[in-house]
Amino acid sequence: MSEENFREINVDAIDRNPENPRILFRPNEMSQLMESIRRHGVQVPISVFREGKRFVLIDGERRWRCSIKLNRKTIPALIQDKPDQLTNLLLMFNIHALREQWDLLTIAVKLPRVIELLENNLGRQPTEKEISAETGLILGLLRRCKLLMALPDKYKRVILNELQKPKPQQKLTEDFFIEMERALKTVERSMPNLVKKLGKESMREILISKYKNGTISNRVDFRQVAKIARAERVGVDRHVAEQSLDHLFNHEHYTIERAFQESVGFAYDERDLLTRVCGLTSYIQHFEQSEIDKEIRKALEELRNEIDKLLEEE
Repeated sequence: MSEENFREINVDAIDRNPENPRILFRPNEMSQLMESIRRHGVQVPISVFREGKRFVLIDGERRWRCSIKLNRKTIPALIQDKPDQLTNLLLMFNIHALREQWDLLTIAVKLPRVIELLENNLGRQPTEKEISAETGLILGLLRRCKLLMALPDKYKRVILNELQKPKPQQKLTEDFFIEMERALKTVERSMPNLVKKLGKESMREILISKYKNGTISNRVDFRQVAKIARAERVGVDRHVAEQSLDHLFNHEHYTIERAFQESVGFAYDERDLLTRVCGLTSYIQHFEQSEIDKEIRKALEELRNEIDKLLEEE
């Protein structure tokens, strides 16, 4: 059983943990915490472990930084046994995942280290479920972070710069890059020749440029790029869809919406209609005539009239 003890320790005897995934310390959050510590002191002890004659933080870096700025000499601390490298990193993941929402880039930057240490322990590549269980990150969040993890470093720096701005001023956000990378991943999987021809890096730059100049107005539009790439699923010739995407990446003002509507929009509309009709048919079968009130009867009659018009046009 690990030996723990609680005491006040000198703030100057504490070092930052090099494995701490936290990147940003936002000024407004720090000022609020500093004011709280100025008024009431540090109410929740930090956690540290011994490293020779000094201590290394496990949890509580913001409290420690604020205490230094307030010229406090000591800080309450829970002193734990020194963990191994993997335990040290996973401790912080689990502590913060339960308490607060990290920026996704924070997690993405440290995930390779987590995966490396888990691989050393297991003797094989860890599965997503194993990474999720060890870090406390749900699978959906983990997959979003892995998309950021795979980005070239220059885009990670772009995200970091954005994260330092107030939220209303952020444009090229984590969510923007996640939506874009999901779309490009689908295009790469479904149309590898197109990606080979255009170059994935060039495709990224074009999409970013279009987003900046307003040709792409919403990051959710990238989902239509993925739908175009999966055109064969709704019976559209792959070459038609590929030409549409080629046009998207080669014409400055050609929008995603236009590319979608001119290539696969009608096919997706038909599929959605079929799904809704089948669902409604199945649902209607559960009713007896005596259970239908006037309002429902009127709505069904209107629906029947629209169906009759559609079938007559055929």
